[in-house]
Amino acid sequence: MALYRAFVLSLIGSLGWTVIAGAQAPLQKGQELRYDGEVRLEVPEKGLVATAKVQVTDLVVSVSEERKAQIASLRLFLFQTPSQEQREGALRLLTISAAGEEEPAPVGQVEVELPLFSAARQFPVLLPRYFLPAEQLKEGNAWEAKEPTLLAKETAGDFRYQVEGKERVNDRECWLVSRTLQKPVVLNARQQVLKVTDRFWADTATGLIPQAQRQTVLQLGEGQTLAFVIHLTLREVRQLDERTFQQRLQQLEAIKGWQEKVRASVFGQPTKEKLDDAEKAIAHFLQRHKDSPYAPYAETWRQAFPLIRKQLALMEQQRELVGKDAPDFELPTVDGKRKVKLSDWRGKVVVVNFFAHWCEPCNAEAPRLEQIWQDYKDKGVVVIGVAVWAEGDPVKEAEGFVQKHKLTYTVLVDAQNVVPDRYGLRGVPTNVVIGKDGKIHYLRTGFLEAELRKAVEEALK
Repeated sequence: MALYRAFVLSLIGSLGWTVIAGAQAPLQKGQELRYDGEVRLEVPEKGLVATAKVQVTDLVVSVSEERKAQIASLRLFLFQTPSQEQREGALRLLTISAAGEEEPAPVGQVEVELPLFSAARQFPVLLPRYFLPAEQLKEGNAWEAKEPTLLAKETAGDFRYQVEGKERVNDRECWLVSRTLQKPVVLNARQQVLKVTDRFWADTATGLIPQAQRQTVLQLGEGQTLAFVIHLTLREVRQLDERTFQQRLQQLEAIKGWQEKVRASVFGQPTKEKLDDAEKAIAHFLQRHKDSPYAPYAETWRQAFPLIRKQLALMEQQRELVGKDAPDFELPTVDGKRKVKLSDWRGKVVVVNFFAHWCEPCNAEAPRLEQIWQDYKDKGVVVIGVAVWAEGDPVKEAEGFVQKHKLTYTVLVDAQNVVPDRYGLRGVPTNVVIGKDGKIHYLRTGFLEAELRKAVEEALK
């Protein structure tokens, strides 16, 4: 019990919680809920679809006097493509309110719960509600609520709930309840949550949700949307025996230990030594708890480390390039009329922007980069766009990008993706400022306009 209390206190950071039991509480300490179903990502405008089977095992770690529940939610995804199957694991530590909804979690916590380079990161919230309050479940009843549309509370929107009637789900009598976003929620200048349409089946006796069908549609930019579709069905609810429950708590406490190392090594200031330490901690967990239901989650993180190390190596490469001669390259212009060498602009300050047509930050950046070009083109500054990592015909996609944003600066096409390796590219957009002497003054992944303008000004001195 002391171990259990230590785990709970470290997990939720509060004191004085006690455990209650009672037939009326939909979630009970030591309860295990098993769901299965399917998740799907769709980009309708491009005909892109990614589908995964999903299995969810939720352990109710505690229930407070106020009936807030702490849940360790294990998610196992099987993503299927025409050429392969990819298994991934994630482990969310959830707080479920007394009204049954998942409460927003700190960003730093969620970062390690969803492994890097994992498609599972697209599905941080599977069930926004675990149960519905019994007092709301009446024929024809409707109510409104302000709730997050995505993970963060800043994405809250106005929802309407409507009790549609009764249906049976796996021999349970349930109320069918619809949940609909009343109006779009603006996320930023280019993105918004257009639509949320959910259907929950709530047990008439407990309010517990044994089945859910969900769809969320995001506007990513002009003419492009992304839809998240989730279908989940509760297959089993069982009470763990005390010995099994304590074993799970011990495993979760061990996971919390290596999560701290992952957070420090991956999301802090990554170094080879920190990565080695985190990877050893995960390997030790897998060796000691190889039969744990949480092993697939640890394994997904373990498999991410080679890619993390590659990213670290690229970061080191970029740091080493600053102050050195910019690697030269020769590429065709987007209209195909000529080839251009970077060294042709020696004596001028050159801004090289690596972009991809499918990249939303690149699309958001392009008009602002055009403005930088207009502001500095008469001061000895050249702006060059380099199209990389195309999906489809590299030239046609680059042409479309130029026309869409009405770009007047020079755009080159790297159809073979040769140049990114020379500059240690680890993502797009990446911007490089090269001085009149041909040396790199600034190299950064991402777009910070004020920082980029400052780098240009300094290079002009």
